[in-house]
Amino acid sequence: MNDVELDMHRSIDELGKFSVTLKIDTERDMAPDAVCGLLKRMMTDVTKACFDKGADMIGHIKACAHNGDDEKNICTANLTSFKRGVMTNDMMSGTLFNSGYIMLHVIVHGLWDPQVREISLAAIDVLMKNDGLEYRVMRDFFESEKRVKD
Repeated sequence: MNDVELDMHRSIDELGKFSVTLKIDTERDMAPDAVCGLLKRMMTDVTKACFDKGADMIGHIKACAHNGDDEKNICTANLTSFKRGVMTNDMMSGTLFNSGYIMLHVIVHGLWDPQVREISLAAIDVLMKNDGLEYRVMRDFFESEKRVKD
């Protein structure tokens, strides 16, 4: 892909996108409100880090967390503006979280996808270390090829 195609795509879209699935091992039981709090901090930290590096608008940041294969007991969260803040929906039914997954999707305006990926992963790493949580990236995605389709 050449620079002209990238520039054309950028002028049309100007959104940087990144998605990641994390495997979390807490070695302790976390209450649902702590899990939702972790999502709030993660989303806020990642978004603020993106703004510090040049993003100028939130497209949409969303996340969810659930234990292992139990996708019925879940906490979801979304962020569309700092004014409104992160909105969470605790559907964990009191289930404690100790080993599970977090999915995070980041869309911001003003950065390239690889930048959003790098910034997001760095912010996640700091947050997890500060919270004493073990994690590993199970899958991450960003558009490595951009093109304008006919």
